[in-house]
Amino acid sequence: MGGVADRAGGALFGTFVGDALGMPFEGLSHAVIPEDVEMVEARRGRGTYTDDTQMMIALAESLIARGRVDAEHLARAFLDAYVADRGYGAGTQRVFELWRAGVPVASAAGRVFAGQGSRGNGAAMRIAPVAVCFRDDHERLCVEAAASARVTHAHSVGVDGAVVQAAAIGAGLRGENILDVARSAAKTSELRGALDAVEGLLRGDGTLVEVQGRLRSSADACESVAAALYSALAHDRFEAALRFAVRLGGDTDTVAAMTGAVAGARDGYRAIPTRWLEALEDDDRGRSHLQTLIAPLIRSG
Repeated sequence: MGGVADRAGGALFGTFVGDALGMPFEGLSHAVIPEDVEMVEARRGRGTYTDDTQMMIALAESLIARGRVDAEHLARAFLDAYVADRGYGAGTQRVFELWRAGVPVASAAGRVFAGQGSRGNGAAMRIAPVAVCFRDDHERLCVEAAASARVTHAHSVGVDGAVVQAAAIGAGLRGENILDVARSAAKTSELRGALDAVEGLLRGDGTLVEVQGRLRSSADACESVAAALYSALAHDRFEAALRFAVRLGGDTDTVAAMTGAVAGARDGYRAIPTRWLEALEDDDRGRSHLQTLIAPLIRSG
């Protein structure tokens, strides 16, 4: 695997590895997470993924089938892939229930969280396939990222988080300045402010406690996208970036998955530690299946 395929594989498998690495520590304080984070046993076993990777795979398959974000097709792909104990958030599960009840895909996401829609990171965590598919057209990448987000997230912050994350991955794939491209894609004051904080921290030598205090690492898209970007950009090695992301605590699986997507796009598949790749689950929609999606996804855009 080389060139575009290496970086695309890095983005996709970076998501998977970060998800599996962070999942066992989800919800814990940074104070109790070990410094040398490794793949450990989790609720579905060592190296298993959550809804982050499950939805990423479904998104990749839908893009390959349709060549673009087709909201109806993508919603069906998400429903077909759904496995309840992968850790889906309450908002996403409610959107799925609305779809099953016949509510149109175009309106269901706007009915959750008191009609405001979700500002969570669920759309950003799965976005790597959009960045891979439309890597050479930044403007279309952002449009397609927003369209994919709106299938489940109606809140402007939830959508903007997905767009910023996709833009950052795209910049990594193209070898461009990741933070500059991410900032150019941000539309909301929340994301712009969070990226300003990332830039400020990168100028210094922020400790783990300082970064966690400034950016936080909750399931809010604004916080977690910023935390992931800082983790990737503050470290020039994939392994160090992911360990830092997990050690921030909080929504560890998603922050690490998004960190892995950005760092993997920048550094390539070959930068991911072999021991982590080999630990990944490999059932019918696991490691080997994801490998088969790289080439057709690259050709789909």
